[in-house]
Amino acid sequence: MKNVIQSQTGNYTIGSYELPLAVWQMEINSMKQRFIVPDTSFGTLAKKKKEALTAKVKSCIGKYMSKKHLVQLVEKLKKRNADLESRNNELDAFSYSVSHDLKGPLRGIYSYGKILEEECINSLDAEGKKVIQLILQNSKKMEQLINDLLAFSKLGRKDTVTQDINMRALVKTVTGELLSLPFSGKEKIELTIHDILPASGDQGLVKQVWVNLVSNAFKYSGKKSKSVIEIGSCSKGDENVYYIKDNGAGFDMKYYDKLFGVFQRLHSENEFEGTGIGLATTRRIIQKHRGRIWAESKLNEGTIFYFSLPALDGKQG
Repeated sequence: MKNVIQSQTGNYTIGSYELPLAVWQMEINSMKQRFIVPDTSFGTLAKKKKEALTAKVKSCIGKYMSKKHLVQLVEKLKKRNADLESRNNELDAFSYSVSHDLKGPLRGIYSYGKILEEECINSLDAEGKKVIQLILQNSKKMEQLINDLLAFSKLGRKDTVTQDINMRALVKTVTGELLSLPFSGKEKIELTIHDILPASGDQGLVKQVWVNLVSNAFKYSGKKSKSVIEIGSCSKGDENVYYIKDNGAGFDMKYYDKLFGVFQRLHSENEFEGTGIGLATTRRIIQKHRGRIWAESKLNEGTIFYFSLPALDGKQG
């Protein structure tokens, strides 16, 4: 150290001051503590800074990789949705084409059947007359099936026009139109329509939902001594749930998976008429409205169908 000289006695002198060795060592230690950072402290500080920097770099890389991964997932999802939409469009186009092409030959079969009935009926025996009637009946049934299939295929390409729907008025219109038609057991129907909440959706499509469900309730309860039909709704969060309950034939819930399938029937055609497309169409309409449809039933006791649609805030039907 500058101007520090060690004397012959072993002490140190600074200028004209002589300090004992012990005192000098104490002073040196004090200076070290005040002005000198130990190597270990510096190493710890540098390590902490390094760890913090490493963590920050890893975080940035993680965010970048997460974003990149998310972008990749979104692109994959877009591609899969596009593929699914393309396949659905192809299936709808195929169904439409097949159904449309079948109508021509079917009209020919029906027309020839009518000619035979009108011109040859007197020359036919009972069995021949029965065969002609079967040809005409099955031709009409096939025509209805094709029309239902065409309507089902068109539904996939139809854009929904969303509007506020007065569901109570719509239900009254549907039930009134159906009850004005001639069918067996109409006089036995006991219909109760509760307050029904309004909804948001395509009124034409939602009307078809009610037509399908109400006509089913009339049909499957038609063999009861009294047909008891109940229609209502309730609010659940941001959606309204609508229901139609009947005391009809019901079905075994173990066959529930077939309920909304195309051409799936839980009752034989001899018991109840139908093409097996109505409930499939109903489900497709509800799904287009981002809603849900489900059912509860007991064989020979009746069925309740539920479906949900987006609610209108604070409005009652």
